[in-house]
Amino acid sequence: MCTEGPLLVFAGAGSGKTRVITNRIAYLIIEKGIDPSNILAVTFTKKAAGEMQERVTTLLKDLGYNSDRIPTIGTFHSIGAMMLRQNAKELGLINNFSIYDSDDSENMIKEILLERDIDIKQIKPQAIAYYIGAAKNEMISPDRFKHHYGGYIEDIAAEIYPAYQKQLLAQNSVDFGDLLYLTVKLLDENEKIREKYQQKFKYILIDEYQDTNFAQYKFAKLLSENHHNICVVGDDDQGIYAWRGANIKNIQSFSEDFKDVTIVKLEQNYRSTKNVIKAAVQVIEQNNSRVEKVLWTDNNDGDSITVYQASDQENEAEYIIEQITYLQRLGVSLRDMAVLYRTNYQSRAIEEALLKSGLPYKLVGGFRFYERKEIKDIISYLRFCFNIKDELSIDRIINIPPRKMGPRSVAKLHDLSKDASCTLGEFLTIAYTVLNPEYQDRVSVRKNVLEKITDLKPEWEKHMNIINTFGLIYFLSKDLNILEIIDLILEKTKYIQWFDDRTEQSEMKKENIVELKNVASTYVERYGKKSLEMFLNEINLIEQEQDKNQDGSGNYLNLMTLHSSKGLEFDYVFIVGMEEGLLPHSRSFLEEDDMEEERRLCYVGITRAKQKLFLTFAEKRQTREGYTSQIPSRFLGEIPQEICDYYSWNNDFI
Repeated sequence: MCTEGPLLVFAGAGSGKTRVITNRIAYLIIEKGIDPSNILAVTFTKKAAGEMQERVTTLLKDLGYNSDRIPTIGTFHSIGAMMLRQNAKELGLINNFSIYDSDDSENMIKEILLERDIDIKQIKPQAIAYYIGAAKNEMISPDRFKHHYGGYIEDIAAEIYPAYQKQLLAQNSVDFGDLLYLTVKLLDENEKIREKYQQKFKYILIDEYQDTNFAQYKFAKLLSENHHNICVVGDDDQGIYAWRGANIKNIQSFSEDFKDVTIVKLEQNYRSTKNVIKAAVQVIEQNNSRVEKVLWTDNNDGDSITVYQASDQENEAEYIIEQITYLQRLGVSLRDMAVLYRTNYQSRAIEEALLKSGLPYKLVGGFRFYERKEIKDIISYLRFCFNIKDELSIDRIINIPPRKMGPRSVAKLHDLSKDASCTLGEFLTIAYTVLNPEYQDRVSVRKNVLEKITDLKPEWEKHMNIINTFGLIYFLSKDLNILEIIDLILEKTKYIQWFDDRTEQSEMKKENIVELKNVASTYVERYGKKSLEMFLNEINLIEQEQDKNQDGSGNYLNLMTLHSSKGLEFDYVFIVGMEEGLLPHSRSFLEEDDMEEERRLCYVGITRAKQKLFLTFAEKRQTREGYTSQIPSRFLGEIPQEICDYYSWNNDFI
């Protein structure tokens, strides 16, 4: 085994890369006699670090190692935090510094923006936090920021960044990005401290190296530049996190960054059948920017890959339910099956089909469609439009988006409504009619309630913003169908503008809202003006079914995005929405690098399957404009036809 000098291990999907790291650690300690305190192993998640710690401890014990001394194993950020606490004074901090989470950071940025009279409705704290975080990942200091980013919001961020860092220091605090940014800065600028950790960590191992950003790359480079005993394990074919700062070139150029690198390729897959591997290999080999390697397996051929053409997303979901039910009859447990999709909103149709069928499921790494915050918010507005006495819904949205109303203001409105002997929803709408009498005949109100609210006018006039918003939405909604009401809500509340900070997260929220509107359009088509009532009735049933969708056995069907599936494996895998614009996503059409990442994402999804793979696509999908024709994904055409069985909803798919 190569233990000295740089080692790059390309570990293909299902090749046992975690075992490589744990066994290497054990070999260093048992066979080479390396002091465990001189070994550092770094992972990306707390869970992965915990699992590695457990595996190493068990392995060492099995090999007769009885000492309590073990290597340092942790995430990049946990190791960074440890180093910062040990050297806090070098950065002007005290070692008991606080670590701010994203909410803390955004609140601090909000205060700084307000101090500078910057409109937080136009320049959102989340957006500024995003740019500052991205800068720290790239090791860009406050004074260099303006030279790297250009644009209106970026210029504001350039102004806020130095003030934000100054404020953090004054409060003896760091944010999550600082845990690496400041650590790397410390190692880079302080030779004495750098040498201390280089002497301590003589052997460094890094998992999932293809997912490292610049700060993480720099961290590894600085720590290892003395002894050069760095082992990185990863697979450039599984690099799928460019959107959060990962740079696949870190692993691809490793042999250029370090001298005399030993390269090992683990190409044997122990997980999947030959047909699954053939499909994955044929897809990924279409990428130009990759290190040459060929995944293979000694496993049997296995079943052919099933490709199904659905008529629409509902038929796609029905087909999946049929196949899952059939597999259950064969004795396959739900926990051994997974449905994967490119974007979160695609779960909606599948969830509804599962609820109707009574099959229990769990959403891995996310919330069920109708439990997502943006969906719950809009549904609460819809419930208000349908029933102004719905207190729970109004309480949820009364300050969403924020309307400069603290708990006291909300409590005051509740008190006023009680004084007027009505609900808060009634109070808001009737108060609106006091100022707009033309609407008084459109709400049923007792004369004494109207008189009380009129008398209380001096006390509620200060809340005209919220009264106007809710009053206008309520009365205008009476002549509209559900789709028009959703548009009205979005327009009058500026809901999307409120959360849109141009991040991946906000894009997913917008996609979820679009999917809700797609659902709404089907109700308009079926029920016209009664679409709101019928939709809310259906939602109530769905929520009840979700509450019952727990059997206590832990045997659930797994639903997740392709990104969330990385590192997992299942006997039977369904990848849905294999269409141009979905997989690959439409955002990848302009840049070759983006398209290659989409192909890697498809590769990751395919290689999750151990026994059988199902690929589905829809002939058309419901959109606000009606059903639109879909083009099958280019990735489907890259899979050899001879290993596929093709089926269609109308039996004429060839």
